[in-house]
Amino acid sequence: MRLIRNAVSVGSFTAVSRLLGFVREWLQAHYIGASITTDALNFAISFPSFFRRIFAEGALNASFVPIFSSTLAGEGVEEARRFAESVLSLLAGFLAIFVLLMVLQAENIIPWILPGFKDQPERLELTVGFIRITFPFLLFISLTAFFSGMLNSVERFVAAASSPAVGNLVIIATLALSPDFGQDPASALAMGVLGCGVAQFLWVFIPSQRSGVRLRLKVPKLSPKVKMFFRRLMPAALGASVVQVNLIVDMMLSSYLPEKCFSFLKYADRFSQLPISIIGTAVSTALLPTLSRQLRKGEFDDAHKSQNRSIEFVLFFSLPIMIVFMFMAHEIIASFYVHGKFKVAYVDPTAKTLIAFVTGLPAYVLVKVLSTSFFSRGDTRTPVVLAVIAVLLNFCLNLILIQKYHQIGMATASAVSAFANALLLGGLLYRKGFLKADYKLKRFIPRIFLTTAALTGYMMWIHPVVMQGVQTMISAQWFVTLLSLSCAGLFYLGFAYLIGTYTLGRVQEHLSAAHK
Repeated sequence: MRLIRNAVSVGSFTAVSRLLGFVREWLQAHYIGASITTDALNFAISFPSFFRRIFAEGALNASFVPIFSSTLAGEGVEEARRFAESVLSLLAGFLAIFVLLMVLQAENIIPWILPGFKDQPERLELTVGFIRITFPFLLFISLTAFFSGMLNSVERFVAAASSPAVGNLVIIATLALSPDFGQDPASALAMGVLGCGVAQFLWVFIPSQRSGVRLRLKVPKLSPKVKMFFRRLMPAALGASVVQVNLIVDMMLSSYLPEKCFSFLKYADRFSQLPISIIGTAVSTALLPTLSRQLRKGEFDDAHKSQNRSIEFVLFFSLPIMIVFMFMAHEIIASFYVHGKFKVAYVDPTAKTLIAFVTGLPAYVLVKVLSTSFFSRGDTRTPVVLAVIAVLLNFCLNLILIQKYHQIGMATASAVSAFANALLLGGLLYRKGFLKADYKLKRFIPRIFLTTAALTGYMMWIHPVVMQGVQTMISAQWFVTLLSLSCAGLFYLGFAYLIGTYTLGRVQEHLSAAHK
């Protein structure tokens, strides 16, 4: 089906981007390691990313894409262009002012967000300096999200999906070349983040201008569609704000953590974000315009099928990744990060944090899919209410766990609250009649859990024997880890095929859909 083809396309480019992101992480670990400077730099990179998720990605896509898609399909290119130009002008103007104010007032704002730094002037000064470099990234990446939404609406996924890879290449080049130019690696990375935003914007802006809907900045007109956009944007932005306020609270709490703990948290988070981005983001990106189009045409059975296949897709990949990461976290972190300024002593706290994060992996990706079902129906309010509940749970768990378990407690709280959010979303969709399991999904669910249980047994009893045997023949830790991951993957796929979790007919169906 076309949805699977689009998801595979998005997922492939997202995978490339994440792999390049790992190269970036490798360079950061090598040149910077875990220190006060790393903590400050990670805060400075995370800060604009939080606002990005409010002003761009989730809220913008949930509000803009359905209206733009339906206008383009029902009223033609000209009406869609007028609507998009008004939204673009308002978005760009507001963000330019917001970014300028934040850069000028950083030294007054940051102490309120990171109160733990008030008594640590060196960390505070480093963070403020880095934020003044990285924060303009927000303007460019928000515009990138806008033009990516346009391209996705006309089913041109390649430029939008590949833009993060381009951005990562800019960061990699900036960081790798910094010693040759006598540049401090931390400052070079901050400049690379800004360059990343500019490069991603240009990468999607040019093809969007060639997509048949060429936009210009004009005086915005508050047409009925623009008003509808803002009516949907407000609750969607509020929902994203709820989540981001939760993350800001996490940042406030983490500013009180001992030195290096926030760096351990971010290094682990990078690994946990790989499957979330490849699986969850790929499917939700392809699912939103597909569901919006199917629901508008009254193709409700097809919409249910698209949703069910998406659930199967994310569970089939997220469950085994969760199990493998839980059992091999130490080997993975040691193989990837231990070099340069990243010491062996940093492996254990980073690996334990990764284990805590990945326990919530199935929930993270299901939240993306299930939220999309609400967004495609123009309902941006319901996910807000459910997000508030999840945020309150996460905050309470943080207060309980952070004092004893530090960054590991924060990762655990995130995983538990993600499961609560997924259960609430799924339960409400089912209650409203928007989540109906067809025969294929009912057949799939017990088989995927049986396959996951078998993989767990393999990792508990067979994997240690395989690791021991391989280590007697090969000394390179990275190769041993890669081979062990491959063996676990082959076992999972083989067992899944054996009990019919997927069939050759199903694979052929997806492959043929990918070439249509």
